[in-house]
Amino acid sequence: MKVWKMMGFAYALAQPIEQVHAQVDPAPPAYPFFVGAHAFNGAYEIFFPKTANVAGTETSWQLTLGHQISSRLALQLGGTFARKKFVDDPSYTRTTLSGQYEDGSYRSKRQTFCLPLLARYALVRLPKPRLQVDAILGLSLVGIYDEFSIENRVNGQVVATYTEVNKATHLYATGGIGLRYPFGRNFEGVFDWTYSKNFRPASEYVHLAVTGNKLGLTRALSLGLRYRFAVGKKKAASE
Repeated sequence: MKVWKMMGFAYALAQPIEQVHAQVDPAPPAYPFFVGAHAFNGAYEIFFPKTANVAGTETSWQLTLGHQISSRLALQLGGTFARKKFVDDPSYTRTTLSGQYEDGSYRSKRQTFCLPLLARYALVRLPKPRLQVDAILGLSLVGIYDEFSIENRVNGQVVATYTEVNKATHLYATGGIGLRYPFGRNFEGVFDWTYSKNFRPASEYVHLAVTGNKLGLTRALSLGLRYRFAVGKKKAASE
């Protein structure tokens, strides 16, 4: 009789432990794949052949595709493309002492792409209000095409032109924090705050002059919505 009582007591103690374990490491989601659209604003330290610069994607759209590998770990691939043009014509006007009219123009265009491959690990999973905090770590591939041209005219005739083109592609280490809040079964609001560092070495003085800090870190922010779905599986009965 005492043996049965001890077994019953041990079983009662085990119940809360199992419940706590279930909260800490919940089952994988019924919808393991996701796609998203995000408003994205980011900047990256760029090294052209002759100069260093900070190039950003301005505020553009980022598309993401991901897979929830486990209850806490997910892989996410993103893509962002930005294009910016600027025209200043005339950029200046003046009249020479001989009475000739001079003017000029300045034109520039910049194209930037960013491809981040990131791992997201859920650090905090709160049942109410279901806010989830992710640690983000991965790599970002960034490419830029930058071109500007200057044209000088006298009495409407072009007398001089100058064009410069710079290209660069760099790989970055990216890390940060992400917040997720689910809306129903399939939708989640997502906010990410990340920093990136160029793998190309440079002195602290260059980093400080270009990015404003000695480490060469640049920031990116994104806010958007993603949709979760399953592939080749029926919805669970509980769903």
